[in-house]
Amino acid sequence: MYRFGKIDFSNLNLPGKSSIQQMQSYSCSKLCNVLFVRELANHLEGTKVTCYSVHPGLVNTEVFRHMKFLVKILLIPLAALFFRTPADGAQTSIYCAVQEGIEKFSGRYFTDCKVQEVLPHARDDAVARKLWEISERMVGLQSQ
Repeated sequence: MYRFGKIDFSNLNLPGKSSIQQMQSYSCSKLCNVLFVRELANHLEGTKVTCYSVHPGLVNTEVFRHMKFLVKILLIPLAALFFRTPADGAQTSIYCAVQEGIEKFSGRYFTDCKVQEVLPHARDDAVARKLWEISERMVGLQSQ
């Protein structure tokens, strides 16, 4: 979903009442996750601590719990047929947590237990740095 994200630095807390607005907000949050991990990896360089952004795939969880009834009627049967189980969805996260030899990929995006190149707007280091700085201000931390 990061592919559809677009960051509006003037309004990072997008409200989402309609299903379309909620999907836009979700996409933006996924893009922010990818960019934030890129910048976090820069801050962790030389510490032997690594970080990765992970796409678990479509996972059949409680993701539909806040959707309207009619949307649920359409999506829940599809989820049962085509989505991964939570255990299957966790595999890439587990891989990144325990796999030796992937340290050189810190800050990168993984899907299906493999590093994957993200689209250019999710590799923008200037935007990642700005997101980091704004996040620090929002939580009351100073840049070091």
